[in-house]
Amino acid sequence: APQFTEVPDDVVLEAGDDHVIVAEIKGVPKPNVYVTDEEGRLVPGEGEIEEVDEETVRFSLDMPNIQPGDTGHYTITADNGVGRPATYEFDIGVDMPDLAPQFTEVPDDVVLEAGDDHVIVAEITGVPKPHVYVTDENGRRVPGRGKIVKVDEETIRFSLDIPDVQEEDSGLYTITADNGVGSPATANFDIDVSETTELPPPYNLPNLIKQ
Repeated sequence: APQFTEVPDDVVLEAGDDHVIVAEIKGVPKPNVYVTDEEGRLVPGEGEIEEVDEETVRFSLDMPNIQPGDTGHYTITADNGVGRPATYEFDIGVDMPDLAPQFTEVPDDVVLEAGDDHVIVAEITGVPKPHVYVTDENGRRVPGRGKIVKVDEETIRFSLDIPDVQEEDSGLYTITADNGVGSPATANFDIDVSETTELPPPYNLPNLIKQ
């Protein structure tokens, strides 16, 4: 029956790293070796088998450009049809490298009417996830609870509701994203609120048709 003489290491890598899973297995006949993830799916790629001696092979499988989605528990299996297959479990962890915040979408300059509801929206990249807030031209924080939606491992979408805007809400605003890496990212935008345009009363046509 096959037997591992060297097993894959548990590793913690940075996103974008290339990794090679390596193992040595003793067994006659030469075993078939494969790697599965925690869902039982085969890890893609062409495993290489190199003969070490008449009873031993060295297996290697490349995992290029590893990403946080590759984090997990893996199993390597060696099976040569003799006795039970040999299995070994190992872990791969992937850390995101720190990334200073940067806006990929900034809030629009808008002209609104008094009484309108408005949503300030921005997209920001940054690792770790940045803290985002909006201030008015006097440096006061705009009240309300900003919503954060994860777009991908590096990007979030921020939105802040401003219901029932009024003329006094007109002004220059600043959105800031800060995650402690590098300098905070800031973007300025204008909100201009005009008086509500009153529509004239509907004009009633006289009823010309006699019943």
